Amino acid sequence: MLNWFNDKVSDAKILDFSTEIYRKKFKTLIGFQILFTIIMVLMIIAGGVIMIPILSWLNFSRALGLIFFAFILLIMVGVFIGIDKAGVFHITYGYLKGENVTASEAVGKAFQSIKAIAKVVMLLVIFILPIIIIIVMMGTNTTTITLWQNRLASNVILNFFVNVVMYSFVAALVGSYLFYSLHIAVFEESTGFAAIKKSIRLAKGEGLKNIYRVFSIFMIQWGVNLSVYSTIAVASGLLYFLIGKIETGHSLMTQIILVSEVLKPYLNFILGILLEPIGPIVWTLYYVNSRYKKEGLKVHHMLDKFQEQSSKAPTEAVDLYNK
Repeated sequence: MLNWFNDKVSDAKILDFSTEIYRKKFKTLIGFQILFTIIMVLMIIAGGVIMIPILSWLNFSRALGLIFFAFILLIMVGVFIGIDKAGVFHITYGYLKGENVTASEAVGKAFQSIKAIAKVVMLLVIFILPIIIIIVMMGTNTTTITLWQNRLASNVILNFFVNVVMYSFVAALVGSYLFYSLHIAVFEESTGFAAIKKSIRLAKGEGLKNIYRVFSIFMIQWGVNLSVYSTIAVASGLLYFLIGKIETGHSLMTQIILVSEVLKPYLNFILGILLEPIGPIVWTLYYVNSRYKKEGLKVHHMLDKFQEQSSKAPTEAVDLYNK
């Protein structure tokens, strides 16, 4: 399926290709998500046992201890997220190459890249943590939000708005240039600064486009999530209306609300399993397309096709001669 990239690929085509991959590899993607979730839970339990002595040693009353804990926690969370995305990367890239990567194979390949992922994540945390600290120090915290909700003071609103906009823009700008670093670490075995440096090179000239892509991936997942919850809300409203018409009483409606609250975490889990692969699929297609444009993979692909045709030519000539 790499012939997709022989012509110019627009963002609309990327979304179409992503939909096709998600539909055709749905069982594999969901199977991988379930397997990875089970492994992640076991790793969290094991990691918790390891972290208990560290937590008892740290002094959280000092800023240094708190920063160190936040640094370790962000790295662990980032590595888990990176491994999860790496599995979807392998499934997607395998589909593009005509290979059938199973869920268990994707798990194995993802964990094989854990060292490279950890190095990239560590550097990303070093870049991102200072931004988070600065924004927290500027007042985007629970107290500010509470004051904003209660008093609606103009200076608090301005402070909150500026901080949120600045954080979103900085995060999108940084993400736009580090857009391909995880793919490079997974597929090209480039670690640390090498992966980040190459990601910046691939993203050169496409910074604004990548900002749009970062937001579009988020908006796709958010939109699907919103549509599912909106459908459930409409169905629940219709059910409440019917219950009111048949006068079954408030007790049944209360029970339905309570059941809905109990089921909400399970629904969030199911939606997470279903929606998580969407972003990495789109992300991988952008990575492959960028390498075609910046590194001449289209030329390599055409040469491979030419060599394949050349290898068949002698056989065809012999057949014609024998006739």
